[in-house]
Amino acid sequence: MKKIVIFILIIILLGLGCVFLKQDKKIEKNELIIGLDDSFPPMGFRDENNEIVGFDIDLAKAVCDKLDMELKLQQISWASKEQELDSGNIDCIWNGFAYSEERAKTMTLTEPYIKGEMYFVLPNNSNIKNQEELKGKKIGVQTGSVQELDLENSEFGKNIEIIEYSDYLTAFMDLETGGVDAVFTSSIIGNYLIKSKNKDFVTIDSKDISKTNGSVIAFKQGNTELRDRIQNALYELKKEGVLENISEKWFGKNMIIVKDNLEEK
Repeated sequence: MKKIVIFILIIILLGLGCVFLKQDKKIEKNELIIGLDDSFPPMGFRDENNEIVGFDIDLAKAVCDKLDMELKLQQISWASKEQELDSGNIDCIWNGFAYSEERAKTMTLTEPYIKGEMYFVLPNNSNIKNQEELKGKKIGVQTGSVQELDLENSEFGKNIEIIEYSDYLTAFMDLETGGVDAVFTSSIIGNYLIKSKNKDFVTIDSKDISKTNGSVIAFKQGNTELRDRIQNALYELKKEGVLENISEKWFGKNMIIVKDNLEEK
């Protein structure tokens, strides 16, 4: 009888040891795998050397340096980003990921760290002068983007034809050839593409469509530990002036909206 009891205790202890080893392994994991669309300038895209660069990439590198973590970039389909996160293939979505109430219900999010205005981009020779005149027209958006969601849920969206694209670079190319009448995007992406590609585009302000408060970093729902580590690193980098320098590099001005600390309202 004693032998049976001892055997059972050994099995229990071995099981507990395996659990602790797994937990230690999880704690010791010192890498951050971010999922991104690698054709989303200036947040994350491939340069002439096929290297992934961008504002969010520089930001992630600064955070990982601060936390002594190894950064790994994982290109994903933007349409299936939520599945990639839920499956554990990536640790977070970090690529101009705009806040929305729907996303806040299904993922754990940081505070917004940068914000741009939503607007329509049109060819310079377009006769359309305001949002009202876009009714009945074809409007391009990226599949799975908050811009697509906002258009679908707006009154204005009921009066247009929404054309989906895998990425905004393709949408802008189609805009040049007349495939769509306008592209609905953030000024962060729009301004960069217009300037860097020297495109002959004009913009029209949007009204009563967008509800986003800015871009956030998304983690699997409940993963507050990793979220808090990243968030606190952003607070520190804000105080050190690192975030402002990165913004100046990519946008020519400070567009950072990170708070000084968690208590700031």
